[in-house]
Amino acid sequence: MFEVGVARTFHALHQLEAETPAAEHEHSHDYRAEVVVRGAELDENAMLVDLDVLGAALFECLTELDSADLDTLPAFAGRSTTVETVAEHIWQHVRDGLAPAPRVAGIRVTVFESTEAWATIDQPLRDGG
Repeated sequence: MFEVGVARTFHALHQLEAETPAAEHEHSHDYRAEVVVRGAELDENAMLVDLDVLGAALFECLTELDSADLDTLPAFAGRSTTVETVAEHIWQHVRDGLAPAPRVAGIRVTVFESTEAWATIDQPLRDGG
């Protein structure tokens, strides 16, 4: 199984409803998003996916998120803007940005909200991924 990935940073603001009052205030993070795609076969150019295409899919998504108040974005309407939902949003956007990607069996997105805290979503694109 081959894996290739890209990473980018972005800065965003959000506010959580939490049990601890300290977490309820509006605050920001310098996030780091890492996207890894995996698959068993390479194309005729010996690539799983073009890294420029993968990077562009991530960049397009992060353009929406960078310098934004996540709580005001339509993508998060009715949802808490946790690091988990941010990772899921990026996963869906990259999946859609790569389509079709016949050799990509799965995508893993990890979003770091600090050097000590992160969330990962790792999903197959089809059975066996």
